[in-house]
Amino acid sequence: MAAPALALDGVGKGFSDGRRYLPVLENFDLAVAPGEVVAVCGPSGSGKSTLLNLIAGLLAVDDGRLTLREGDMVHPMHGLAPAARAAVRRRLVGYVFQFFNLVPTLNVLENVRLPLALNRRDDLAPRALERLEALGLGDVLHAFPDTLSGGERQRVAIARAVAHEPAIVLADEPTGNLDPGNSDRVAGLLFSEVERLNCAMVIATHSEAIARRADRIVELDC
Repeated sequence: MAAPALALDGVGKGFSDGRRYLPVLENFDLAVAPGEVVAVCGPSGSGKSTLLNLIAGLLAVDDGRLTLREGDMVHPMHGLAPAARAAVRRRLVGYVFQFFNLVPTLNVLENVRLPLALNRRDDLAPRALERLEALGLGDVLHAFPDTLSGGERQRVAIARAVAHEPAIVLADEPTGNLDPGNSDRVAGLLFSEVERLNCAMVIATHSEAIARRADRIVELDC
C-alpha cells in the first residue's frame, strides 16, 4: 500500500471566544492515499472548513500530528512556523474554494499562472494553458473574473488549483455556489483532474451526489 499523501493523528483544534476554549476537532485521525478521494460531510459548524484549513497549513493544530508527503519527504506541518507551512502549501496543495477566490485584477490566464510563478515553475506554464483549454475556457483566457459566469469562475479556480500538479487537492464546498447544472459539470471536471494527476483529494460538501463520487465518506458531528 502506498504511503499516505496526508495523515492526521490525534489532531485537535479549537477556538477561544474570550472566555472559554471551544473544541472543533478532537483526537481526529485521517489518512488519505495518493489517488484517493475522501468526502467530508456534516452540518454547518461541524469543522469541515477547519479541517481543510489545517491540512493546508492555514491554521495550526492545537494537538496531535499532521503530515504531508512529497515523494520520500515527509513534512510535519504540526511542527512548522506559519511561513514554512505556507511554503509547503504552495508546492503540495491545490485549494478550490466555494467562492472562487480569484484575483480580480488578473485575467484568467494570469490567475492560473500565479501559483506557477510563486513556485518558480515556469516550466509548467504551457500546461496552464492546456488545462484551461481542457476545461473549456480557451475562449476567455484574457477575460477578468467579474465578466465570467459562476461556472466559468469555478472552472478557472480548478485550473489554478491543479496547474502546479499538487500532491493534494482540497475543495471546500466547490459547487455550493452554483446551480444544479453547473454543479454537476464542475464536480465532474474536478474529479477528472484529480484522477489525471493521481493526487489525493479531500472535499468538504453538503451534496450527497458529490459525496457518492468519493472513495470514502467521513462524517463530522457538531
